[in-house]
Amino acid sequence: MPVSFVARGRTLLILFLLLLFSTPFGSPISRAEAGQPTVGALLTICSAPVAARAARQAVEIQATAALSPTIITSVSMGAAPHGLAVSPDGSRVYVTDFTDRSVSVVDAASLQIVKSIPVGRGAVNLLLTADGSRAYVTNEFDDSLSVIDTQSETVIKTIALPDRPHGLDLAPDPNSGAAEGRLYVANLGSNSVSVIDTHSLEVIAHIPVGDTPDSPLASPDGRTIWVTNYNGQSLSVVDAVALTETTRWQVGTQPHGFKRSADGSRIYLTLQGEDKWLVLDAATGQTLEETGVNAAPHGLGLSPDGRFAWTGDLGGRSSTIVETATGNVVAQIGYGGVANPHAIAFSPDGKRAYVSDFLGRRLVVVDTGVREQVFLPVIVGNN
Repeated sequence: MPVSFVARGRTLLILFLLLLFSTPFGSPISRAEAGQPTVGALLTICSAPVAARAARQAVEIQATAALSPTIITSVSMGAAPHGLAVSPDGSRVYVTDFTDRSVSVVDAASLQIVKSIPVGRGAVNLLLTADGSRAYVTNEFDDSLSVIDTQSETVIKTIALPDRPHGLDLAPDPNSGAAEGRLYVANLGSNSVSVIDTHSLEVIAHIPVGDTPDSPLASPDGRTIWVTNYNGQSLSVVDAVALTETTRWQVGTQPHGFKRSADGSRIYLTLQGEDKWLVLDAATGQTLEETGVNAAPHGLGLSPDGRFAWTGDLGGRSSTIVETATGNVVAQIGYGGVANPHAIAFSPDGKRAYVSDFLGRRLVVVDTGVREQVFLPVIVGNN
């Protein structure tokens, strides 16, 4: 039986169960398209079902850094905002809508939606190039990638991919060194990572990895790719030159949110099933720091200066903010209602955080409380 058929069958079963027991998640979206799951069911596509609950351990706030985030406002979005990215100049925020088959373009000054760009079914994650000229969008239900020209605000190419493409990352070409020459896409349903040449927009390879790969993350030189295996409780380490998995690190239950330090020596990771934020040695996979956060941390945002990691706590309807240098929780912010924070991105100056609220159908705009950025020094590793 094809994997994609099994995966979709499982999604439909989850849909039925969540429609039957929809109260903990709020009302399902009534205008979901025919043949698509409603928002309640979509919680299970890249994560286990999560109801509001207390964290597994009390979260102690140790204010070693002065930080007091406050909600500025929220912007009403479509029927399931998920991935987001901020333009390099901070003027635009791009938000995927899982059930509306679109990317919304929000003007950061007026906080109004100025454009809706049609893409594929299950538009889930989005990534901008460094110059902001292109946006790449994974369409989980269409098994495809949309390439958007942000100046014309149109899709210039759609690339077919294996079952359920999800997270993605840009990297230098490991052979030529060309900046952003490669795009890596994790495919949840096929246990693979697709490699795309960003100049030709052609697929180079599909690399087998662990169980339910959620997101790839590239080293600064593009020669190593790490991949979170959500159901495999592991990270795959991929040689980008040889296009093969070289090892696999066991990390804990449901690894999901995934960032790295600027120099690539440390990996930041959320464990959704254990209510934890981890710091790993990028060369060995050794856990360097472990911090308890609020319930079911899913997404992960890293401030532009690298000082603070923000988790999207699905069960806690909140963000826990961790100081990366110490591993201390320095603040928490609650979003209220049926909030379901997924992706977190920042303005270039670090003064605003944007949070996609999947069930609340909104983009939450937060004043981070940071008045100046202090960029962390680059630590040169031994390898």
